[in-house]
Amino acid sequence: MNKNLSFTKYSTATSLMLFIIYFVINFLFLTKYGIRQSVVPIGILIVGFAVVHLSMFFFRKNRILAQKINKKSVYLLTAAFAVFYIALCHIMKDPYKMNIDRWQTLDFSLDYWIHGQYIYTKRNFMGNLSSYLPGQLLLSLPSYILGNLGYVQVMAFLLFAWAILRKFKSNLIRFTAILMLGISLSYIYEAVCKSDFISSFIFSAAFILFWHSQFKDNYFQKPVLLGVCLGVLFLTRSVAVIPLIIFLLKPFLAANKTLRIKTVLTFLITVALLLATIFLPANSVDYIFQYNPLNLQGQSNKLIMLFFLAAAIFLSFYVKKINEVFYFSAYIVFFIMLSFVLEKYLYFGIGFQDNFFPTTYLAACLPFSIIGYCFSVQRELERQVQD
Repeated sequence: MNKNLSFTKYSTATSLMLFIIYFVINFLFLTKYGIRQSVVPIGILIVGFAVVHLSMFFFRKNRILAQKINKKSVYLLTAAFAVFYIALCHIMKDPYKMNIDRWQTLDFSLDYWIHGQYIYTKRNFMGNLSSYLPGQLLLSLPSYILGNLGYVQVMAFLLFAWAILRKFKSNLIRFTAILMLGISLSYIYEAVCKSDFISSFIFSAAFILFWHSQFKDNYFQKPVLLGVCLGVLFLTRSVAVIPLIIFLLKPFLAANKTLRIKTVLTFLITVALLLATIFLPANSVDYIFQYNPLNLQGQSNKLIMLFFLAAAIFLSFYVKKINEVFYFSAYIVFFIMLSFVLEKYLYFGIGFQDNFFPTTYLAACLPFSIIGYCFSVQRELERQVQD
């Protein structure tokens, strides 16, 4: 088994695979929206996109660039993108113009949640029900209080940058990671539309990076804090659980009994309290069974989800280093969402304009593919030094 998983170690192939995932996600956004405008021919957009991304892929081999990029460059890039994303949050002032319902759905879900009303029976302007879990509502609350739901993407971007700066010491890798997220068309789309989809996975990815950096000798040194964090992240989006399983299952089984009990109890209490805030306003138990986020948020067929859940559990026992957590997470999350996209295609038929919308879900693996790519680049650089 270890030989079969050896591709995750010191391999240029890993860098290439993860970058291809990143490239494909953003290329689909380019083609999806590029054909809807007439200012720049789609062919020119594709060529420009390919040139930019190929140049970025070969950053890691440019020694001159590596010498010129310093900590100041990284901080300036982060600040520039922060300002850029704040500006993007104010481009669109009306969600109805773009025919996108996540913005309005998150807005009324937070409003209902704060005022103690049941959120899962109200339909948005497109006729869809809310499927928000309380963990995501809690993490989105600061942006709601500030008066612009787009700020959740700004906060997620800054959290991502902070986690990268904390984990990686190479300024070239730091610069590359922040640039990859900053110019990502899928993330730009999220900010303009005031969506919060990718942020759920950024929160999980940043938590994994932080927790490993802070407690890499023993992930369960702070069982109460860990239980609270896991409880909140568990109730963001269902697929966000996959990376957490890969990251913590094996260390959890190896931890002593007292720490495991404290972690589980705190986790269960956190989950129970958060679920209580959304279910207590319901009229009856039958009402909850009929209208609840667990039924509405499924991204794919239940059997497919169980298969990938089993795969995550299986792979968690073969994780030896933190980089492998991100490699496996990127691949599994990508294939979960790909199965969802294919399922929609089979159901609705392949229509580029009308039925291409599910490809937005592929962006769920974006933070894991970027961080995994950075780890693989770091391994390549370390190998070059050794050689």
